[in-house]
Amino acid sequence: MHGFKLDSRTNGRRLLNGALIVSGCLLMAACSGKDKPGTEGESQVAAQVNDGEISVHQVEALMQMRPQMAAQMGEAAPSRLLDGLIEQELAAQAARAAGLDKSPKVLQAMALAQREVLARAYQDSLADKASLPDFKSVDSYYEDHPELFAKRRQYTLQEVLVQATPDQTRELMAKVNAATSVQQVNAAVLASGLPHSSRVNVQWAEGLPMDLLPKLASLNNGQSVGVAAPGGFVIMTVLQSQEVPITRAAAEKPIQNALMAAKRQELVRRGMDELRQKAQITRKGAFAASAAASDVSQPDAASAPSEPTAP
Repeated sequence: MHGFKLDSRTNGRRLLNGALIVSGCLLMAACSGKDKPGTEGESQVAAQVNDGEISVHQVEALMQMRPQMAAQMGEAAPSRLLDGLIEQELAAQAARAAGLDKSPKVLQAMALAQREVLARAYQDSLADKASLPDFKSVDSYYEDHPELFAKRRQYTLQEVLVQATPDQTRELMAKVNAATSVQQVNAAVLASGLPHSSRVNVQWAEGLPMDLLPKLASLNNGQSVGVAAPGGFVIMTVLQSQEVPITRAAAEKPIQNALMAAKRQELVRRGMDELRQKAQITRKGAFAASAAASDVSQPDAASAPSEPTAP
């Protein structure tokens, strides 16, 4: 879904962005250092930056970490990414010369980044145990999700974001659910007097959230569904839909990828659950009060496994 913030995981992901960027830098730094002496070692040096070196392996690792960026750059990718690493190395050398590497904030950030890199490496090792789904699993997924394949549609939707309290939401949605045309929906929204904004959006089935898609697939033109949003809700009204099915053969690879991703998430979840059960964890200080609630709560939305994404 674009435009409206319907996913509560967005804020959690934004909070991780800084740590992930630092993690990437730390990973690159972990690969740095002098290569082994001799001809073989010298051939692996991509650039000498004062007393520091940037290796070919670091450039290759960065290309693997950012495949889309590397693809956009084409043949110039290695050279341009090396330029970025040179800038990074110059700044890192200047930071050390200024004593910033001993700053409490920098030390804390590096410790957090190191933990992130190690945790990601362990979770990747768990996920790598996932095996390719068999044909039976692919067939079942294809048949269980006609809204994505056999009855796949392109939707033209009117999205109305309404600011409302829970009581106001229930009252307005009762009228919206009874509507059979977009005109009736708009009239109900206007009559409510609630602040709102609207737009028309064209979406393929695979571009819609998995929990919303089956509801939309069951609607006729002019019918609506409400979706919770911060401070209110969004009314999704089907203006038009066109059926464009995908064959079983064409869907095989996307389904395999979706099932593989789900299996990887499940392996990571089970592995982390096992670690948590074996660990002795004691929250202290101000965090002690939230320990009981945290132990019985569901996994954090940012890390909880989700249903396989649409191809």
